[in-house]
Amino acid sequence: MSMERRKALLDIASRYDVLIIEDDPYGYIYFGDEEPPARLKAMDSEGRVIYLSTFSKIAAPGLRLGWVAASDEVIRWFELAKQSIDLHTSTLNQYIAAELLRRGVIERNIPRIKEIYRSKRDLMLQALSEYMPEGVTWTKPSAGMFIWLTTPEKIDTGEMLSVAIKKYGVAYVPGKSFYPNEDRHNDMRLNFTYPTPQQIFEGIKRLALAIKEYLSQ
Repeated sequence: MSMERRKALLDIASRYDVLIIEDDPYGYIYFGDEEPPARLKAMDSEGRVIYLSTFSKIAAPGLRLGWVAASDEVIRWFELAKQSIDLHTSTLNQYIAAELLRRGVIERNIPRIKEIYRSKRDLMLQALSEYMPEGVTWTKPSAGMFIWLTTPEKIDTGEMLSVAIKKYGVAYVPGKSFYPNEDRHNDMRLNFTYPTPQQIFEGIKRLALAIKEYLSQ
């Protein structure tokens, strides 16, 4: 979101007396060319923003540990809700995260993963430009781990997934799961951080074949 939209969102929240949940798992791996806008929490003067983030994206995927920055009252309700769900987050995981922070491991790791992810993002963007048929569009993310791809309306990416996997050996996440009503059917999310550069090009090539097959039907 642009700075103007962020300010407008805070103004609306203030006017109607509502809270904002700022879910920010990828903000620390921003690799855009410009400085990222300030976090909503940093702009919050009324205590309306509940800020969430995670160690999973900046330390290790298996470290299922996050944090929240909010008012004391909100934190208290979070604690009660969490106790009813899983009682307690692993103490060992919490000590590991604390030690990683104390030793500066995470701070040193972030610049490294940002450059790796930026390089892989660029490779996937290049592959998409080379292989995707006309009518397919995609984003150029400035942070995170994913590219959002939109196919022509004719394609249902949920239905196409089984064919893509079984016939072409490539997988993605259908986009409908990211909409409240699951009312869109022609989007998908592609991950560029896990595969190797060779796998990125091969995977996009195979995905393009699956899309072309559906478009020709």
